Amino acid sequence: MEELRHLGPGEGRKLLLLGDIRTIKAGGAESGGELMIVEQVVEPGAAAALHRHPYREVFYVLEGELEFEGLSGDGRTALRAEVGSTVHAAPGVPHGYRNRASSTARFLAVLQPAGAEGFFEEVGLWLDDDASVPAGASPPSVDDVRAAAARHGIEFLSTQ
Repeated sequence: MEELRHLGPGEGRKLLLLGDIRTIKAGGAESGGELMIVEQVVEPGAAAALHRHPYREVFYVLEGELEFEGLSGDGRTALRAEVGSTVHAAPGVPHGYRNRASSTARFLAVLQPAGAEGFFEEVGLWLDDDASVPAGASPPSVDDVRAAAARHGIEFLSTQ
């Protein structure tokens, strides 16, 4: 049976993945596999390389500004997304982003259906309650990330 569920500001399971801190606000377990909602913090200069995957991803910018890049039949597209902007990436559409600003950006990503959790589990560093990396933990290598991505239907198309 579905339940009313509440997570307050800052609550949720946190991980460090590909340089960004991500907080799982709702996952497949909470949504019957229908979607996943992730709050993500992107430091200045950080980026997500151009990639594609079999699920829809919708981004809603909460703070800061991001530059999104995408590929379509018409070629390469670049757009600026500021606070209140929404960017949609349909299943299989190549996309990526970069924080070119001097301040941190924060956004919500809604993934539909859920399923990215497997990739997150495999290559993310789950943070302690105080949002610190557990002692002795180290990020995976680029090769490990690419191999895990391939196992989970994510294809990186370029590096940024």
